Amino acid sequence: MCEKNGPHSSRQICGVSTISRWRPAPSDLYTPAMAKATVALIVLALSWTAQAQTTKSIPRPPAQQPGAPPAGSAAPDGYSPIPQWAGQTKAPRVPVSVPYDAEVVSTGIANGYAIEFMPDGRILLVERPGRLKIIEPSGHISAPVEGLPQMYAGGPQGLVGAIADRAFATNRTIYLAYTAPDSKGSSPAPRLAGVLTVASAHLSADSTRLEDVKVLLDAEGIGGRMIQARDGTLLISSSIPAGVGINSEDWPQPQQLDSLMGKVLRINTDGTVPKDNPFVGRSDARAEIFATGIRDDQGLAFHPKTGRLWASEHGPRGGDEINVIQKGKNYGFPVIGYGHDYNGNAINKDRTTQTGMEQPVYFWTPDIAPGGISFYDGKLFPAWRGDLFVAALAGKHLARLVLNGERVIGEERLLLELDTRIRDVKEGPDGALYVMTDRDGGKLLKLVPKR
Repeated sequence: MCEKNGPHSSRQICGVSTISRWRPAPSDLYTPAMAKATVALIVLALSWTAQAQTTKSIPRPPAQQPGAPPAGSAAPDGYSPIPQWAGQTKAPRVPVSVPYDAEVVSTGIANGYAIEFMPDGRILLVERPGRLKIIEPSGHISAPVEGLPQMYAGGPQGLVGAIADRAFATNRTIYLAYTAPDSKGSSPAPRLAGVLTVASAHLSADSTRLEDVKVLLDAEGIGGRMIQARDGTLLISSSIPAGVGINSEDWPQPQQLDSLMGKVLRINTDGTVPKDNPFVGRSDARAEIFATGIRDDQGLAFHPKTGRLWASEHGPRGGDEINVIQKGKNYGFPVIGYGHDYNGNAINKDRTTQTGMEQPVYFWTPDIAPGGISFYDGKLFPAWRGDLFVAALAGKHLARLVLNGERVIGEERLLLELDTRIRDVKEGPDGALYVMTDRDGGKLLKLVPKR
């Protein structure tokens, strides 16, 4: 071989002269002192990471000035966005209504927020100031259940959800959604200072108190709703700050994968993350996220036939929506939407479509302020089977959306004669449709066929 070499010497390789440079062995470079320094740097970096995670500040709007006039209005401003298809809004009114009676089940509900049927036929009654009660089939409302966790209750915040586990008959487990005080909160407290939190607990044998309360998730939002899927997982909507005086452009979190606000989240009942969540394994995203681009979902329901999750969403000034929530999908806010900000400004130049973002099944502009939703699948009203019912707060009615697949082909407005805000709606195990009115002096009604 035509090769000659040695340390620090020139060498010839097949007649070509080169310079061979000596390189130290790895053991000469990596001394014990350097190894200790490397370990110290790793420990310091981990400690910085842990500190950043521990001290993460959850943003909130500043405190409102006492006596200051509202910075905007929720009143309709004449905006009328163009739908993407006929029937996406202002669907034809249903010409023939099914006759019904609205019977009073319970009265004296104070700031009721949600009703949820338990497997034994009783109803969990959520009152937003922080009270959980149980309504018996007779209509009797219990005293508040004891043992609830500490909450921040003010304005729209407080206790926002309570559901019984699918296996409640054997495990007596209840799941709570509520706004907890922010341990790192400033003084004076910012607006909407509570942090959406999900917890599990056991209802005592006599149904008077909660035991073994365990926090499952800090969901970061200012409020939301919760539902349990057929596979046992919990899905939670986590809202961004919203209301008069709060501008959409200041809250980009629905499009940020490192934030849980403005999302639909999915967790197991022990607080762990399901392995098939869409963002599991991504370093730039929170694994709890199921869907993004959410503003303020106030109703969740599974379609009785398809099993898909549907949601009602509060828009700002107009742009209330009904969405079919699918794994990994982006529902657009605040990039696209069908409403204006409370200050009257367009949101992102009134953009209503964008590639990669989902369209609502239906929207209302002007808004109706949708609350709870429920599909009807009972036997008392055959003509209503498969329809979606939507509680309307500002609209003061119960909306019935007649569906053909996932398209709305008709809308009917019920209970207008009550002239009151409707907060929640659920189909009961008896096939009646149960409706709860809003605020103090609230009632639980059930709709049955007219006698």
